[in-house]
Amino acid sequence: MAGYPFNAKCPPNYEQNGGLYHGYKNNSEETFFYDFAVQKYDLRFCYKGIDYYFLSERDYAAQCDEHFTNEIRRFKDGNAVLEEFEIESKKLIDLIPFIEDCELY
Repeated sequence: MAGYPFNAKCPPNYEQNGGLYHGYKNNSEETFFYDFAVQKYDLRFCYKGIDYYFLSERDYAAQCDEHFTNEIRRFKDGNAVLEEFEIESKKLIDLIPFIEDCELY
């Protein structure tokens, strides 16, 4: 956190997790909490065999189609996606340990 942007709502913990994933437990946490929510990279992830796509713009984030052309639902920002988007009545932030695959675009 020494001069680098970080996620104030889901901050890294270097003491507990070390620096391998910028203070997060694993690659999935780093991808969601830092790369997507802070750095604003577009995101694709897979949960129970279904792919989900999120576009990250300067002023908002949106669930979209696989080509990132049609927006399905808009959110205030990446953290709002983590806190509000639900799969099977579970918030995305709670499903991160169970994500099968995630990548940035």
